[in-house]
Amino acid sequence: MSLRLSSSLGLQLRVASSQPLRAAITQVPVRNAARLAVRSKDEQKAQENQALSRQMTRTWKVGDVYAPHDLSGAEARKWKQRTRPTTDVFDALSVNPLSLYKNFSIMSEYMTEMGRIRHSSSTGLRPVNQRKIAKAIRRAISLGLMPSVHRHPEILKAQLQKRRVG
Repeated sequence: MSLRLSSSLGLQLRVASSQPLRAAITQVPVRNAARLAVRSKDEQKAQENQALSRQMTRTWKVGDVYAPHDLSGAEARKWKQRTRPTTDVFDALSVNPLSLYKNFSIMSEYMTEMGRIRHSSSTGLRPVNQRKIAKAIRRAISLGLMPSVHRHPEILKAQLQKRRVG
């Protein structure tokens, strides 16, 4: 019995009897299945560990004593950290937000899809700059530069193109 491995290389494999070949063929899938089972168990454990680490909001240290109640969802909510930007963008760039009322792309970053001004906890701005950006948004809406109930059509068009491409 002969098997041609590659026509371009012209290699041939000759086997005297078909029994060893059949045994080798039947053993390979069993070995691969065992390897896949081990990999899938390891991947499953890794996924479970990631899920648990995402749920654990408190950082535990070696030697900490805890009760089962400490691992509950109610207790985890107490330790949950709010994610907020640490630096004010306008201070970092030394830009006055009131001067940007004509730039609808910057203004739309601080508005929701429904046209409401975002809260300072989500924007990460200092109170002074939050008031200035709110005033700039209201100014742009009153001058008719921005729609008041949805995002600007050019921003919506750019988002639609990104969805089609990506």
